[in-house]
Amino acid sequence: MHIQLPQPKQQVKDLLSKRSAIIASAIILATCGCSSGGGGQSSSDTEVTIPPLETSQDTGQSLDNSRPPWNSFQQQPQDPENLDQLASNFETDEYNAMGALQLIHASSAYARGATGAGVQVGIIDSGVYEQHIEFAQTQAGLAGDKVDYAGSDYSATNPRSNSAISHGTVVAGVIAANRDEPASSPNTNTGNNGASNGINMHGVAFDASLLVYEIPLGSSDAPYNPINVDDITFGDDNYFANRFAAMANQVDIINLSFGFPGVITSYSKAQIQSAFSLSLNALRQSNRARGERAIFVVAAGNAWNDVDDSGNPVAADSPELLPGLPYLFPELKDHMLAVAAVDNSGKIAFYSNRCGVAADFCLAAPGGGDGNDNGIVETGERIWGPTSPNDSAEANTYYYAGAIGTSFAAPLVSGSLALLKQMFPTVGNHELVSRLLTTANKTGIYADTSIYGQGLLDLHAATSPVGALAVASGSNLSDGLSNLNASTINTSPGGLGSSLLSALEGETLALFDQQGFPFYSDASVLIHQTRRMISTQLQHRQQRFENGAQLQLGLARSILGDSDSSIPAQQSDLQPGYLAFQFNSQSGGQRFIGVNTNPGWFFGLYADNLVSPASSPEGNRFAAPWLSFARNGWSAGGAMAVGSGNLRLGLFEGSPVDRLLVSDRQHNSHGGLFEYSFSGALFSGLNANADFNLNIMGGFIREVSSLLGSSLGEALGQFTNNATRFAGISGRLQLNNNWQGIFALYRGITESGSDNSEQNRYRLLNLDRSLSSNAWSLGFNHSPQWNKDDQLSITVHQPLRIGSGHGNLRIASGRTIDRQVSYKTIDFDLQPHGREQQFELRYQFKWARPLKWRGREFQTGEFISAARINYIVQPDHNPLAPDYAVIEFSLFKPLTR
Repeated sequence: MHIQLPQPKQQVKDLLSKRSAIIASAIILATCGCSSGGGGQSSSDTEVTIPPLETSQDTGQSLDNSRPPWNSFQQQPQDPENLDQLASNFETDEYNAMGALQLIHASSAYARGATGAGVQVGIIDSGVYEQHIEFAQTQAGLAGDKVDYAGSDYSATNPRSNSAISHGTVVAGVIAANRDEPASSPNTNTGNNGASNGINMHGVAFDASLLVYEIPLGSSDAPYNPINVDDITFGDDNYFANRFAAMANQVDIINLSFGFPGVITSYSKAQIQSAFSLSLNALRQSNRARGERAIFVVAAGNAWNDVDDSGNPVAADSPELLPGLPYLFPELKDHMLAVAAVDNSGKIAFYSNRCGVAADFCLAAPGGGDGNDNGIVETGERIWGPTSPNDSAEANTYYYAGAIGTSFAAPLVSGSLALLKQMFPTVGNHELVSRLLTTANKTGIYADTSIYGQGLLDLHAATSPVGALAVASGSNLSDGLSNLNASTINTSPGGLGSSLLSALEGETLALFDQQGFPFYSDASVLIHQTRRMISTQLQHRQQRFENGAQLQLGLARSILGDSDSSIPAQQSDLQPGYLAFQFNSQSGGQRFIGVNTNPGWFFGLYADNLVSPASSPEGNRFAAPWLSFARNGWSAGGAMAVGSGNLRLGLFEGSPVDRLLVSDRQHNSHGGLFEYSFSGALFSGLNANADFNLNIMGGFIREVSSLLGSSLGEALGQFTNNATRFAGISGRLQLNNNWQGIFALYRGITESGSDNSEQNRYRLLNLDRSLSSNAWSLGFNHSPQWNKDDQLSITVHQPLRIGSGHGNLRIASGRTIDRQVSYKTIDFDLQPHGREQQFELRYQFKWARPLKWRGREFQTGEFISAARINYIVQPDHNPLAPDYAVIEFSLFKPLTR
C-alpha cells in the first residue's frame, strides 16, 4: 500500500487544480475539476504550500472491525443504552484517517446500523480506479469490485489514463471506500513510487456501491474566467442533459464535484434558461413523483481568494453556476444541494465559496484546508482517499492522496445521504434533503447562513429522531399522529396487558418523528402495565365503639414523588389513604360509607370481619376484583335482616387512580352490588357459634372510558361505557377450634361499548363485544394453642384473569414514499397463556415489652409484629415471566385495642 503525494505544483494542477476544462461535442467548456480549483488561488500573503509527506512504517495493527448488533436498521428495536460505546467502536484509526468523519459525527450513524449497504451512489466525474482495494466487493457471494459504469466519454483522441481518473477516484473513496483492516491489503511494502505509512481509510458510506459516468476533466492555471453562457450551444446543453438524465434514471443520489466557473449571482434566470434549457429539464425530473427524483449534490466552488484576469478578487460570496441553480429555479430546491467546505477546525475553508444566496439549500462539510492558519496545508488537514497509481507503480500496490476542496466536501454529503437512504428506504428523496439541512449544526459560527447556509453536516442529529416520536393511527402522516405517551394501552395487572404483551412479543412498531421519518421499536412500548404492589403500602388502623360502630383508617405512604400524571393508569395499583365507617341504625339495620375505600370492603368476608384490608398487600384479595376500578371515590350502602340472613346493598363511584394526582374524571366508574349472607351449622360438637358463613353476591360496574381497568391513548380509539356484570360466592368454614377455611370465587361478563364516530374510524384496537373474566382466593387461618392472639394464615390467590375473548391490534409497520402509513394487523386471544397464582404464608403476633433507659423502665404498650412470605408463580399470567418471592417484616403499634 503506497501513499501518492504529487509535488506541490502538480497537486495544485491536478487534484487541487484551480480550474478544469471538460471537452464534449468538439467544444471546450470551461469547467471546474474541483469546482474551480481544489486549493484555489490565494493572495501572496496567504499562499498555501503543501509539504512532502513524511514516511512512516505501517504498524500492521489490526483495527476494530465491529459491526452493529443488528443486521439492518429496520430491525433495530431502539437506541441501545450503550450507543456511545457502540459509536466509539467505530472510531478507529481507519475512521480517523480520512480526516472528516469525526467532524460530522459519522460514528453515531454507524452505531445505529447505517453503513450505506444496499445503496448505489452515482458519480459524474473523471472516473474511478476500480482496481483499488478500497473498492473491492465486500458483499458475501460477490466477487470483483463495487464500481459500475453508466457510460464513459473517453476516446482514442482523449484516452482514459490513471492520471486522468485520479480526481474521481478520491471522490469515490470519500463516498464508499471499504471499511477493512490493514492486514487485508495484499502489499504494504515501501516502494520507490510512494511512501508507505499504512494509510487505511474508509468512506462515509463504506458499504455503498458506486455507479460512475466518466467525463474527461482538464485543468488550467489561468485566472478565474466565468463562463459566457451566450456561447453555450444546443450540443453543449444536450451533452449535460443526457448525462444528468442517464444517471437520474438509475440512482437516487448523484455527486457532482465539478462545475462551471462563474458565481450564480452573475447571471439572470433568462440567461440560464436560454443556455441550459435541456439540462434544467433533466435536473427538474418533472416526469417523476416528488419523492422519487434523484438528488444532485454539487460542490459549491473554490473561488474564494481567486482573482480574475484583471487581478481583482472573485466575489465568491455565493456558489457557482451549477450548485446555485435552485436560487434562480426554486423547483430544484427539493433535490439539489450546494456544499461549501470547512477545514479541520470546523470553520469555512480559505478557498470555499460561501453559501450566500443559496443559503436555503446549502450546507457545509469538511473539505480540508489550513485549519491552524499557519499558511501550510499539513498532512492532517487534508481529506484522504484512494487514488490511481502512476505509470511506474508496482503491481498490486495501492495509493492514497490527500487533497482539499469542495470537491471532497460534496461526496461527504452524498455518502451521508446514502446512509439515510439505507436507514429510511421508504422516505422520499426530497425529505432526505430536507433532513440533512434541518439537522445540520446551526450553533455558534454555523448560525451565519451567509457563510454556512443551513449549517455543518451532522450525522448524529440526522440519524436521531427530530422531536418526539409519535404513533400513527391515520392513513397518512398528515392525519392521526399522536405523542407516544398519549398513545399507550394502560393496563392493570391481570387485565388486557398480559394478552397484549404476549401478542406483541417479537413485533416491531414504526414510530414517526416530527419529520415523518420512521424509527422502529419493540411494539411492547404501546403497553404500559402497572406494577402490582409487592410490599404493604398502607398502615391500617381500626376502632370499635361500644354501640357497635366501627371506624377504619388507612394511612398511605406518599406516592406524589413517583407519580406521572401523563399516564394516570401507571399509579392504578396504589391505594391512597382511606376512611371507612360502619354504624347501626335505630331500626336495627346497618349503614356504611367509605371514602377512597374499595366497595368490596363492606361485603363478603370483609363484612364478616374474617379478613381486613390489612390481610394482604393490595387489600383486595377476597373482594370482587372489578370493584378496585372504583376504589378512589365514594361508596355507601346498608344492610338489613331478611329471613334468616342479611341483605346488603351498596352504590359506588370512583376511579382506579388517585384523584389527588389526576384531576380529570375520564377514568371514573360507577355501579352497585347486592349480597345475601347467611350462616348455619354443618357439623355438631364444634365450639363455634356457626360452622359456616356463606355470601352470595351480584353486581355491575360501568367504566366510562376504560375496559377492565385498561384505558386507551388517543391514537388507539376509545373505550366507552363498558359494563361488567359479575357474580360471586364467598364464605367461611370452621374446620375445628383452631382452623378455619375461607374462600371467594368470582366471575364476570364484560360487554364492551361501541364508538363508531368519524374520529375513531381508524381505530387500531378491536375487541370482542363480550369478554369473560374471573378470580378466586382460598385461605386457611389458624390460631395456635400456645397463644390465641397469634394468627397463622395460608392463602392461595388467582388475581383477575380474562377467561375468553379475542381481539386484533393494528400497528404501523412503516410508510411509503408518498407518506402513506403501512399497517400490520395482529390477531390475539385475550385469554393469557399462563395463570398467575400467589402463595402466601403470614404469621402475626402481639407482644409488649418495657423499654429500659438509664436504669428506668417505661411501659411502651402493645406492639403487633408480622412476617410474610409471598411467592408469585407466572406473574401477570405470563408463563415466561420468572417467578419471584417477597419476604416482608412489619412492626407497628396499634392506635386502639
